[in-house]
Amino acid sequence: MTKKDFYQRCESALIRLADDVEAADKNSQLDVEYADGILQIVIIADNKTYIINRNSGNHKIWYSSPFSGADYFSFDEERNEWRDANGEGLRAKLFSELQSKI
Repeated sequence: MTKKDFYQRCESALIRLADDVEAADKNSQLDVEYADGILQIVIIADNKTYIINRNSGNHKIWYSSPFSGADYFSFDEERNEWRDANGEGLRAKLFSELQSKI
């Protein structure tokens, strides 16, 4: 994957993820901000914070969760999605963890 492709795929995925989280947050329990390749999601009630950002050095998305810790996601060409080493999708992992919060 070229650097340009990586940036475009990350940008698209992170913006879509931010939009999806905001849309699912019907009771305004989260503070969601995306800027310059960094998605920050704060659970307002307990100030727990997710940081999800592009890691240009290894062409992965870095995921930091206050519940499950750190993880990396690589782009899976066949499935057209970001997946971790265990095969779990980025969106699926995040929404699984946020399920009880939104």
